[in-house]
Amino acid sequence: MLPESILFERLEEAKRCARILELDASRRTIKAYLIACAINDDIHINNIGEALTSAIANPGPLLLSAFEKTDLHQQTQLLLDQ
Repeated sequence: MLPESILFERLEEAKRCARILELDASRRTIKAYLIACAINDDIHINNIGEALTSAIANPGPLLLSAFEKTDLHQQTQLLLDQ
């Protein structure tokens, strides 16, 4: 899990990119993309705009990657693998 200060910085960058891309950040799906970009530490902060752009066309990989980073997913994966 990312430290709160880093998460905040990444979220601010995601919001900045959303404004540039003229995305409606009040929409539920756009919020999910912003969160997915912010929590996924495989996405460098400089590439968040690119990830958002890709998510518009094909959100599956971004959302799945972010979901796989969660503690709940990792705990459940261990149970599934038993």
